[in-house]
Amino acid sequence: MKLFKCIAISGLVPMLLFSAESFADNHAQKYNEPTRGFFIEHGMVSGKGKVSAELHSGSDDVDSGGGIRLGLPNAELIINSGISAYDGNEVKLKWGLPDLLEQSSQSDAEFDFAAIVAVSHVDNEDENGNKGTDQTNAKIGAAATVAVDAATFTLTPALVYVDGNIKEDTFVTTDVGAYVGIIDTHSGLFSMGVEALFTTEDDVDHSYAIGGRWAYNERVTLDFVPFVFSKGDRIGFPGMVRINAGF
Repeated sequence: MKLFKCIAISGLVPMLLFSAESFADNHAQKYNEPTRGFFIEHGMVSGKGKVSAELHSGSDDVDSGGGIRLGLPNAELIINSGISAYDGNEVKLKWGLPDLLEQSSQSDAEFDFAAIVAVSHVDNEDENGNKGTDQTNAKIGAAATVAVDAATFTLTPALVYVDGNIKEDTFVTTDVGAYVGIIDTHSGLFSMGVEALFTTEDDVDHSYAIGGRWAYNERVTLDFVPFVFSKGDRIGFPGMVRINAGF
């Protein structure tokens, strides 16, 4: 399975790079995609007045859920829009940072940086009053994103603290993502991407995701993630589906 993962990812990267020039030549319409990849946050923020709602489902054992993304002055507030065990119930604030790199006028690269803080708490009891999960999660991290023509690359490290009756732990996560536009049509913009989610959490494997994004129009974006490789692989069609609708 590890060999298959390497082949799938290494085979996708040249195809993504090959498609970048074709995309750049055809790209014309403006899209308002969410400031995230499939699972990870990007370094940019949506900005004041931008509001969107999200829903996700599919890929068998992924529970359905959703959330809200609210644009604030130089920031973004994200409520319950995550998919993993620690951000499905979470309030997250992304604060846009000034450009830490001097961008050359001769360079087409665009850099975005954001600081990220998040907190969540769950205290559940069953119908008989028996204690279930009682857990608090806190997270502090950052996101750095660089966009060059049709390609986008993101690095998102974070320190996570978990305090609960079932688990207590402090660990580091480092998520990386690479995305590229494939083709811009009258039916929307199509792109592909790969993400790798690394963690030092005990008894949790690293994860790798391969998927596609369909920016249907200036308000609606759909993500399809048919391949998620980790300790328990999830392969399906159309896989995990995530929609973001702005209004």
